[in-house]
Amino acid sequence: MAPPTLMELLQKSATWLTGKGLGNGRREAEWIFADTLILTRLELYTRFDQPLSDDEVTRLRERVARRGRREPLAYVLGSQPFRSLSLSVSPAVLVPRPETEELIPLVLADLAAGARVLDVGTGSGAIALALKHERGDLEVAAVDASPAALEVARANAQRLELMVAFHQGDLATALPGGWNAVVANLPYIAESERGECDPELAMEPAMALFAGADGLELICRLVADAPRLLVPGGVLWLEHGHRQSDAVLALCKAVGLQASAHADGAGVARFCRAVRP
Repeated sequence: MAPPTLMELLQKSATWLTGKGLGNGRREAEWIFADTLILTRLELYTRFDQPLSDDEVTRLRERVARRGRREPLAYVLGSQPFRSLSLSVSPAVLVPRPETEELIPLVLADLAAGARVLDVGTGSGAIALALKHERGDLEVAAVDASPAALEVARANAQRLELMVAFHQGDLATALPGGWNAVVANLPYIAESERGECDPELAMEPAMALFAGADGLELICRLVADAPRLLVPGGVLWLEHGHRQSDAVLALCKAVGLQASAHADGAGVARFCRAVRP
């Protein structure tokens, strides 16, 4: 039997992924094929009649099958774009979301030259590394409770040649204060919402997603520690769920922070800015 051509297998893969409930089955198949074959998406079509080797067919089918089982595409490819960076990711870390990218310019607008910034719950290192990449003058540190996540973050920092100090710990409880800004995209999904989540979330680390009965367990603890962590005039930036803005504002105001809500690109109150007087 003649080996399949690139386009034959791509079309079959796209149809199969769509049948698995993926609305972007065609596009995701293109991403998998382009990454596996080290081609651009345009080259997939200019080389449509290229025969595939047995090894290429095996690797492509294995990756397509993983995506069909609803493993996040970023895990299948091993990387995820974030701002202008390409971050390595694995099942040890949450896949960085586009909404979180919108947090970066908000934080940067608050920071003077040489400011000290702490990213709490860094995961893949996305926030810390993006801040350092876009403002090399900043002194950036990051903390996470997971040793496996920190291994991914440190590897990203080394590959990108970005100097960030990484620490393992429970939130920032073991770290000293003196920060001009503390930034966090902590777990904020309530345990009761597990049934509403997309199938892909079942393959991401639960400790990076769920936070108690109301989803605010970790946010509440960090907010309570923020007056100790921040210098006077320092800023706490939080990403939270789309129904949590009022609750997060109330938590911040209860500890004496001056808090305000900020919307994401879709107009959803997604971020909280809280200043220590």
